[in-house]
Amino acid sequence: MISHSLLLRGGAQVWTWRGFIFASAMREIRSRYARSLFGWAWLVAPPAVLIGIYALVFSRLMRGAGLPDLGPYTYAIFLCAGLLTWQWFSDLLARVVGLFTNHATLLKKTIVPWYALLAVDVLVTGFGMVVQMGLFAGLLLAIGLWPGWPALFYIPLLLAQGLLAVGLGLGLAVLQVFFRDVGLAVPLVLQVWFWMSAIVYPLSALPDWGQNLLQWNFMMPLVQGYQNIVIRPGEGVAWGGVSIVAAVAVVALLCSLRLMQRNRDLIRDEI
Repeated sequence: MISHSLLLRGGAQVWTWRGFIFASAMREIRSRYARSLFGWAWLVAPPAVLIGIYALVFSRLMRGAGLPDLGPYTYAIFLCAGLLTWQWFSDLLARVVGLFTNHATLLKKTIVPWYALLAVDVLVTGFGMVVQMGLFAGLLLAIGLWPGWPALFYIPLLLAQGLLAVGLGLGLAVLQVFFRDVGLAVPLVLQVWFWMSAIVYPLSALPDWGQNLLQWNFMMPLVQGYQNIVIRPGEGVAWGGVSIVAAVAVVALLCSLRLMQRNRDLIRDEI
């Protein structure tokens, strides 16, 4: 009941502070690229370079590793499907983990609620993701690999992944207030998680024991769903696995809210 009331209160506060949220998000997005020579190009340059490097290094190695032959861009499309969504997930998670420590001054000296600051983080990272996914869609159209209406399945997959990032991130944000090691450990954990999620390589490239091991990674239904939509449309999305991810995300969110409620006063004293 406590978590339920916190969710309702949070929704009301986000609506009340919607002007501040939108203005803050737009200000951060504009200021990030305002004085740069290439402007908005920096929004897509890092993932584009990363995809280019992986494609250059691994494209030959992955031939015959279980990917369908869709032409010279097969591996690059496979990479984009998993890597772009993972980058958004990891960026959002990292920002949520720093929610209290990065906004300590605002939270202590103003009446801005943390729900509003969380919404700003979601909007900023979401904007970048939408731009990158829009360019990815344009690429698919340009090379004749647009999946059609199944592309809409990306929406529930992204919602589940975003909810997971927020649910896990809020709990870690509370721990980060008391143990600053958390913020240092998160990038390392994300790096291991990345390589355990079959983003750079197809799951079929692993031996049987490796495939069985990765099935315990609850991120796999999302990653494989993104990939199947554009690479293997006939295989579809494992909605049973996605529902498990969504359930884990909801449980993580409710537990995080309860943890925050119990430590509300301590958090304000420590930040």
